[in-house]
Amino acid sequence: MNKREISRTERYADSLHTAANRHMHTRVADLQPRRRATVIGTINSLVIRPRSGVPALEVEIQDGSGKLTCIWLGQRSIAAVTPGRDIEVTGMIMQNEEGWLSYNPVYRLFPNTK
Repeated sequence: MNKREISRTERYADSLHTAANRHMHTRVADLQPRRRATVIGTINSLVIRPRSGVPALEVEIQDGSGKLTCIWLGQRSIAAVTPGRDIEVTGMIMQNEEGWLSYNPVYRLFPNTK
């Protein structure tokens, strides 16, 4: 892919990563299972899905290279975690047939600038 073919989402993700590189963020495309990682991206969607009878908030984060689903067990919502918001998450990374996952990661929200 040459520079002219990069999407707007990828350019925005690149700008987030450039600003955050000094903090050792990992792109979703570079994640490895069973390792701790910090990912920065944009919240794409939120879903409440029970797991073993316990509510769980599933948040899909995209960083331009892929998507990571963060699952907070026992949560129906988290204040200010909304689609379109930029977020940094840190946690243990797992992979299943649906993609990359992290359970109960630590998170930090970025100010809304869009």
